[in-house]
Amino acid sequence: MKYIILVLLLLQVGSHLLFSQTEVSGAVLYENSKGRLEPIPFANVYWQGTNYGTTTDTNGLFRIAVPEGAKYLITSFIGYTSDTSKIASNREIVSISLKKTSSNIGEVEIVYRRKASEMSFINPLATITMNEKELFKAACCNLSESFETNPAVDVNFTDAVTGTKQIRMLGLNGPYTMISRENMPGIRGLGNSFGLSFIPGVWISSIQVTKGVGSVVNGYESIAGQINVELVKPDQGEQTFANAFLNLGGRSEVNFGHTEQITEHVGTTLLLHGNTRLFEVDANDDNFRDFPLQNQINVLNRWKFKSDQGLMGQIGIHFLKEDKIGGHTEDHISDNNNKLNWRGPYRINIDTESTELFGKLGYVFSGYKYKSMGFLWSLKNHKQNSTFGERDFDVTHRSGYANFIYQSIIGNSNHQFKTGASFVYDEYDERFEDQRFDRVERIPGAFFEYTFKPNANFTMVAGLRGDYHNYYGAFASPRLHLRYALNETTVLRALAGSGQRSPTVLMERQSLMASSRAFNFSGDNVDGIYGLDMEKAWNFGFNVSKSFTLDYREGSIHFDVYRTQFENQVVVDMENSYEVNIYNLDGESFSNTAQLQIDYELIKFLDIRLAYRWVQVQTDYRSRNDITETTLLQQPYTPEHRFFVNLGYETKKTIKEANWMFDFTTQWFSEQRIPSTQDNFVEDRREEESPNFMLLSGQITRNLNKRWAVYAGVENLLNFRQDEPIIDSENPFSNEFDASMVWGPIFGRNIYAGFRWKLKKEKM
Repeated sequence: MKYIILVLLLLQVGSHLLFSQTEVSGAVLYENSKGRLEPIPFANVYWQGTNYGTTTDTNGLFRIAVPEGAKYLITSFIGYTSDTSKIASNREIVSISLKKTSSNIGEVEIVYRRKASEMSFINPLATITMNEKELFKAACCNLSESFETNPAVDVNFTDAVTGTKQIRMLGLNGPYTMISRENMPGIRGLGNSFGLSFIPGVWISSIQVTKGVGSVVNGYESIAGQINVELVKPDQGEQTFANAFLNLGGRSEVNFGHTEQITEHVGTTLLLHGNTRLFEVDANDDNFRDFPLQNQINVLNRWKFKSDQGLMGQIGIHFLKEDKIGGHTEDHISDNNNKLNWRGPYRINIDTESTELFGKLGYVFSGYKYKSMGFLWSLKNHKQNSTFGERDFDVTHRSGYANFIYQSIIGNSNHQFKTGASFVYDEYDERFEDQRFDRVERIPGAFFEYTFKPNANFTMVAGLRGDYHNYYGAFASPRLHLRYALNETTVLRALAGSGQRSPTVLMERQSLMASSRAFNFSGDNVDGIYGLDMEKAWNFGFNVSKSFTLDYREGSIHFDVYRTQFENQVVVDMENSYEVNIYNLDGESFSNTAQLQIDYELIKFLDIRLAYRWVQVQTDYRSRNDITETTLLQQPYTPEHRFFVNLGYETKKTIKEANWMFDFTTQWFSEQRIPSTQDNFVEDRREEESPNFMLLSGQITRNLNKRWAVYAGVENLLNFRQDEPIIDSENPFSNEFDASMVWGPIFGRNIYAGFRWKLKKEKM
């Protein structure tokens, strides 16, 4: 109740921050050869004599705040004659038509150095956008490896045998972050353990990272944040591209993509990915493969269409098949065949197959560009059969998703809203050892989000959604985002809201199956999934962003603080060496984080990104001797302090492209708490705290021309490794065997190389 009162108070405060200024909205168009008006995406729109500006979206639409005294709106785009329009009313909705420049006009070079990672000063949500330039700074084979050069997201290994990487935001494990693909469900349910490796990095055109609760339009599940992935699409122009990659860890991959505008109204994208690891690696000599042998085939094809009457949509299919084989090395098996007991070698097999059909349909009302509606849907069948030693874990996850969105204004563009309804369907056939957890979850919901933007300085986004879960009943998710610009260079943001999620604990914690621990469920909700309550948390955050100019070069400073307070949480307790105890929270659980980040161009073409983050994640764990008592402890494998430095330098061969690119990243992690191993024999006990350590990585890219680029790099340059990551590796079927207690790199220095090729057709 106290959190709801706080949200209402914030709403009341926001409603009193009224200003006299407003905004102008409209469309930028051009007349094609058939005499039809077509939108111009990404055209520049700005006020004469000010720094206030924006660009049109993919439909040629824009909204721009009106600063005091501004009267003339300038619109420009390469290949078109600029237009200057006098705006008579602050509430005017304008239509601007640009004319193509004459063919005999000489070439004009417009130079703008696009940043690889930027935070918008206009968006009321603190969202970081990472484009291809950021993704190309590292190997970036898949989504889990796309954040190595960005401090907003942590990347961690989860165990010593499957080679799986997971992300964390605000110190919380990956499932607390909503991961969407173009604002549709991306990674959830069965995908929570390995799904990050199912989105190849080369397919990605940009990533938007938002800390804290997101928009109610996208659902109720985001607690720590939201990551939205935009894939290559026909809107980005016709192109064909290919990529190949190889590293010392035995991994190789190839990618191919093609986008084409078939007709004026229809375009398509075909994306292909394949990767394999053909030879095994055991760098730490523990007789276990550091990475599993694997093969993956990944295909996505979609078609987009757009009519002259405002109707647009897409339909696509995504298919994936992956096989992984981990565990004992072949050399160990052959050398010790006569010594292995009747149980044989320790094997891990994970076979995955996924098929998804998805689509979108949208309509923009003719003559009312601010009014539109859309329908998003997907159907997915995801199957995994896996073996961890003598344990079997088999799951089939059938899911359906539908979301209808309608947006318009109330009176004028100062008052905008989005409303709609959604439906989520999850059917799980889940078997772990001799236990079954089959279930069907149905969650219908509805939402309303109101945006109040009286001028360029202030924006309020207040949303409320209500959902009904067939296991847990009805629940509400209020959310509030506030933005206030002190001036043109300083923006303050605040947020408050709640998020919920169903427990899918076995699918999320598959790394713990690579151990001899017994899984004990002791939830007290007889009607809940696994006997557990639905997880619920409140998130509060504050962010300040400031841009500056020093020695004629631009920079920015970002500082944020967040607190996540759990009302209900599924506690995964590993404080007993022989057990994984899973139960409902009894006491307190919270996450406090603070981060300072500075981006600056030190000298021409040399960028530096500095960041420091403090993380405190604590949960009440039950006492080993008396479950009625609890102890507040730091979450395992969570460093309290992290320092981050990224340097990027590029030389210029021509105005248009870089000749050489150099990137270097340093990360320092403080000590991490390790779950207790005091019940083990002395030789199998571990320290209660890991040492601090540093990771260095770098990459050099040579752009040969507009089409070809080659690159080479190194990860973990100092060759730092966690000693003995597997407990009792010589006896994998003993009571003390555990490959899940990982706090640092397993594989040491890893060198890689690859090439990129792109053929892009110039727009006419």
